[in-house]
Amino acid sequence: MQKTTKNHISNIKTNYSGYYCYDEQYIKIKGIWMYRLTLFDQILNIPVNEKISPDKKYTTIIQFIRESTKNKPLIAITTDHVPEYKNIMDELKVKHQLCIFHFYKMINDKLHILLRSKKTSEDEKTRLKLYFKEIREIFDTTDYETSLNLLDKLLSNLDDIPTFLRRFILKKILPNFNRLTQSMRDNKIARTSNQIENYYRQTLPKAYKRKYKTIKGLLNYLKLKMQNWTQKQGKNL
Repeated sequence: MQKTTKNHISNIKTNYSGYYCYDEQYIKIKGIWMYRLTLFDQILNIPVNEKISPDKKYTTIIQFIRESTKNKPLIAITTDHVPEYKNIMDELKVKHQLCIFHFYKMINDKLHILLRSKKTSEDEKTRLKLYFKEIREIFDTTDYETSLNLLDKLLSNLDDIPTFLRRFILKKILPNFNRLTQSMRDNKIARTSNQIENYYRQTLPKAYKRKYKTIKGLLNYLKLKMQNWTQKQGKNL
């Protein structure tokens, strides 16, 4: 059974795991871009709460998560790499895992350009591939101590690492290492936000994202999708 309010849909479930993913989906209602905020229980594989919001401000997101987890366990949340999420999760005092899939994609997008560029020497391309492989090894392991050792090994060669990857290590990896490895210390924490993105693809694919003229119409549609997903895809603790 699902509960609907003015701009919320709540999935009625007595026991949630406390391990969640959070994300937003862009939607257009009567020509205006809005946001579908979703908190998703990654252990049970079901949405907890959804909200249609005109914005995704800091206060909007933190209020949504607090409302969604009221009287529910709150242990960990996995998100993508939107900078504001870090402060939000810190304020919530929750374990925060940054999505490894998005992490690799951030590197790959830039790496692809460099590897295709005629300005990049063959030696540079070889080193880019080598050190990207070493970076992946750090985060592909499920053992935290192994990950630390691999990071130390990578840092010992920092001066040899191509400029792009060296900057990425210093600006993205080192400041966020704790958030990139939470799932190694608690295997119930999702290392990616792929589950919630799959939920979005299945319940509101791109072809349907601009069909709705009212929030009420969209919520009625999503309510049915939430109910169907919960019945067919949901798991038990």
